[in-house]
Amino acid sequence: MNQKIWILFKNNLANSIHFHDLFRSGKQGNGGKITAVILLLMGILLLTYNILTAKTLVSIGQTAMIPGYMLSVSSMMMVFLSLLRANGTIFGSSDFKQLAAYPVSEKEIFISKLLHLYFFNLLIGLLFNLPALLVWAANTLVSPVLIMLFCITALASPVIPICIGVIFGSLVYRMAAYFRQMNLIAVCLSLFLLGAFGYFIMTQSNQTDSMQDIGTAVYSQMTTMYLPSVLFQFNSLADSFFILIFLFISGLLFLVLTFFGSRYYRRLNLRLLALKSTNHMKPRTIKQRRIFVALWKKEITALFSSYNYLLNSILGTVLLVFISMALLLFGFEKLTTFIPLPVSIETVTNLFPMVVAAMLLISNPAAAALSMEGNKVWILKTLPIEQKRVVHAKLACTFSLHFIGFAISILAYIIRLSPTIEQLIWAILIPVSYSAFITTFGLMLNYFYPHFSWKNDMYIVKQSPPVLIAAFTGMALMIVPLVLILFQILPLFVIYLALAVLLIGLAMLFYQRTCRIKFI
Repeated sequence: MNQKIWILFKNNLANSIHFHDLFRSGKQGNGGKITAVILLLMGILLLTYNILTAKTLVSIGQTAMIPGYMLSVSSMMMVFLSLLRANGTIFGSSDFKQLAAYPVSEKEIFISKLLHLYFFNLLIGLLFNLPALLVWAANTLVSPVLIMLFCITALASPVIPICIGVIFGSLVYRMAAYFRQMNLIAVCLSLFLLGAFGYFIMTQSNQTDSMQDIGTAVYSQMTTMYLPSVLFQFNSLADSFFILIFLFISGLLFLVLTFFGSRYYRRLNLRLLALKSTNHMKPRTIKQRRIFVALWKKEITALFSSYNYLLNSILGTVLLVFISMALLLFGFEKLTTFIPLPVSIETVTNLFPMVVAAMLLISNPAAAALSMEGNKVWILKTLPIEQKRVVHAKLACTFSLHFIGFAISILAYIIRLSPTIEQLIWAILIPVSYSAFITTFGLMLNYFYPHFSWKNDMYIVKQSPPVLIAAFTGMALMIVPLVLILFQILPLFVIYLALAVLLIGLAMLFYQRTCRIKFI
């Protein structure tokens, strides 16, 4: 590998995964250790789930399909991740101007970015393919040649998803660049592509349920999810030809992508910067605002100025808006014909507050709001204002985001599900309680573990300790009540009342604690 490409790749990796934080003392060291523990737990959970899935295939007599099925599922995961990560990593990245000044070629920069995507996709693939290999080899007599081909295929499997992500990512960013809010349009287009893709997979997968033969159903599901999986044949040595075809196609696509991508990488990014600058150079009237409004608008501007930050922040809200609009337009009965649900309308009405709350938990820009100040944090430190005003503005940014999805969901809930007064009260109180909790908790964590010396905002918004801790805590506070509700351990009103009191009480404590943490 070219030395310059290797150096660029290592720098990208170091900016995305802060290994050095593990060996530091103080808050940054603790934050790095917490991040490592959470990521390790996530990996263990995914490995365990995939082992159980592979053993399920063994129990139904489909051991031969384990490698192909796992390669197909992992490739689909890589497609989704590549579509989300290509923008912000290759196109519109925050380090483009800096890299453009280095004595490196466009090809070297582009390949280092591809290696960055390949590394993370390969990690995801290993969490699926390693359990597949262990269960497959332990439950059948497998030729060493097939095992070797499976390992090579697993190493090559990220290539096609990366090509899909880069191609669609470039088209999305090219179209979004003509709009004033380029990042917002890019995020919405990316989510639309993912939604359309996911809907297609769900509708096609539902057609396999009526098949009598399990093997045919599993194979049909594989090829529906991921078309290249028709080449994932590991039944005998005679199937090696299909694997070699897949490897040839992957290698050819990588060469074509490298050739055209490196040729147009700088040109496309410069074009994006030019269009973005043109959109922002329109004359605007300078207005004098109150301190709170000015700080709130600053937070909104920061949110919309970063593709990664915006995507990570509005994902839950956008999903909630889509679900609510679908419910509002089609109604529950017609919606279940498209997406079958194994529950009654009464159960959906009772669980609706938890669904809304779950979507709000995903949208939590407050967990990264302070760290996103970056090297401009000195502005906050020199402003003649109280820290409480800064806290209020950062909280208000997240609350504003939550309110959009919450208001539309309540409207759809009232019109289409016709709740009782008690159900409507819980539908308002529970999401508001979760919103207050996760916002104040995320911001408090960010004040505890701030990180300003970053070069790539992807680490801050996806892998920093405040974001991961807030996400796992919110997940735990979502799973426990759902278990109590679904198994009817306690009456519904008791669960919701206790949950609302607990969350609002914790939110008040977190707010007071955040205001007392001195960072300014």
